[in-house]
Amino acid sequence: MLEEAQVSVETQFGFIRRLLASENYLLRDHLCRLDSEARHRRFGHDVSDEFIAQYASHASDFGNVTFGYLVEGEVRGIAELRPGALMGRDSAEVAFSVERAFVNRGIATQLMGRIIRTARNRGFSHLTLVCLPDNAKMQAIARHYGAALKIEDGSIFADIVPDRADYQSMVAEMIDEPMTYLHAALDLQTRIGA
Repeated sequence: MLEEAQVSVETQFGFIRRLLASENYLLRDHLCRLDSEARHRRFGHDVSDEFIAQYASHASDFGNVTFGYLVEGEVRGIAELRPGALMGRDSAEVAFSVERAFVNRGIATQLMGRIIRTARNRGFSHLTLVCLPDNAKMQAIARHYGAALKIEDGSIFADIVPDRADYQSMVAEMIDEPMTYLHAALDLQTRIGA
């Protein structure tokens, strides 16, 4: 099975799109496929499949936005934007995960760019990314986007300050939106036909 996934990775290209509210199960399935090390990096502690199912059920709560990197209708990487009640009106938390067979392909960097654009267009002035001190890749991605990093309580906190929305960022999101629904329909067809 793993060999099939590796072959698929090498022969298929994916794309990034926003996940619809009806697709929370895709986020759940992706997070459940993560190995224990990747789950620990993503959540900061070990989590069960039941925890993941509960977590994913809130992916489309008001204000949350999830982007997926999809290959043949399956999510292989995600980026989440989650405004938090404790974070302030103009702040949100961002989080990422990419399945092992898809790492080191620039997927997380592309997902971060999409999340930052979305945050700009929604008026967020601060994005917080929390990662473990040994997650050098995520720290490098945060630095790539100009984040200030600091250590607190044994975790790395990255503060990303998005530019203000402009014509280009708004138009890019407007163009992406109808494509989201088209690709969601095509992805559903791929999953049903599999």
